[in-house]
Amino acid sequence: MRKKVCMESCPPPPLSDLLPPELLSKIADGLSLIDLLSFRSVCKAWNSASSTASAQNESSYEPWFLLYEEHSDQCQLLICESGKKYTISNIPELKGATCLASNQGWLLLFEPSCGSIFFFCPFSRAKIDLPKLPASQLCEHVAAFSSPPTCQDCIVSVISRINDLELELNVLHRGANEWIRHQRNFTPWPVNRIECGAFHNGEFYFFACGGGRLIQVAVTTAGNLQWQCFSIIPVSAPAPAPAEDEIVSLRDEMGYLDKKNVKQQLGMGRDVSISTCGTQIRALDGEDSVVFNENESIVSAEQSSSSKTKSPDFKGIWIHPRFCQISPIHQSW
Repeated sequence: MRKKVCMESCPPPPLSDLLPPELLSKIADGLSLIDLLSFRSVCKAWNSASSTASAQNESSYEPWFLLYEEHSDQCQLLICESGKKYTISNIPELKGATCLASNQGWLLLFEPSCGSIFFFCPFSRAKIDLPKLPASQLCEHVAAFSSPPTCQDCIVSVISRINDLELELNVLHRGANEWIRHQRNFTPWPVNRIECGAFHNGEFYFFACGGGRLIQVAVTTAGNLQWQCFSIIPVSAPAPAPAEDEIVSLRDEMGYLDKKNVKQQLGMGRDVSISTCGTQIRALDGEDSVVFNENESIVSAEQSSSSKTKSPDFKGIWIHPRFCQISPIHQSW
């Protein structure tokens, strides 16, 4: 008697078994950032096959926008050019952290409760811890870094406002175990607020507001540290033509939240306050622009002549769409 053959269909093999790892790696190398993130979430095999992918073919020169609440590990990602929105979950590194600087896909995050400071890429989850800052609490601070933290010549500078006429600068060179602290009482105009920082042509530039002016502070960290201070733009008057040998040619981008219609695209009301960390943009013409930090809670208080400011409802970060992966030798500073 002939045996009965079962004709029931067998479950198909896992998708990861249908393609060899070499082919998967080639596919991953050609993906844009959003597609790469989706690719890596399929399964462990696809995640492993994309271990060298970097989404370097991402064509956008415009930064994307990350929005998060201070005590949440979830954030929203907005691509302003297209209006597309995504939710990124389970990022504990953002919880309670403040972004001091953003450039080339790397964030410099500071956790005030413990004084820890570290580089972090929210897309790849790569993290590099830095030596603890000299002070556990920073006030009115801005940072910039010279190059990606995986580069041997990376320098980090964190500037803080001590009072209207005194600034403090903490500098850390790649591989160093301690920060170098510098204090300087030199500004000819009172500094009410530090707006943003950038690194350009071998020097750090920090922009501040004070005395009705936009003030540029240039710091050279090579050799003996040198400070220079320039008044660029009287806020209430047209900008004079700057002397080329004094003021760096960095285009400033103020009010970027409104310029990019961020709140409207995210469906937020105008009364919602956001504190943002800006970034530096290299345009197609090769000229750098600086997106200023914004703190709408401070602006609202100044407009209402109130001496008290409440914490912003949300924090935001302008970030370049880069997938920064690190090798084991680069996981420590």
